[in-house]
Amino acid sequence: MIMHYTIILDAQADGGYTARCVELSEALGKGSTQGEALASIRESIELVHDARCEVLHKTMGAVNSEIIRIEVADAA
Repeated sequence: MIMHYTIILDAQADGGYTARCVELSEALGKGSTQGEALASIRESIELVHDARCEVLHKTMGAVNSEIIRIEVADAA
């Protein structure tokens, strides 16, 4: 499954870039170039995603749960 994320890329006053993910506030990337910052945020998103999946699997194993996926339209 391909996931899409919105990234805010900020140039830093002292040089370099910071990348923030709108959908996953825990994910943060930094680099001396835009490309490095984007590569860093990709890695961070993968780590956050893996951690969330692990928590989900543990939760589902502990209780009688079911997963339901919903779609929400963009209001903008």
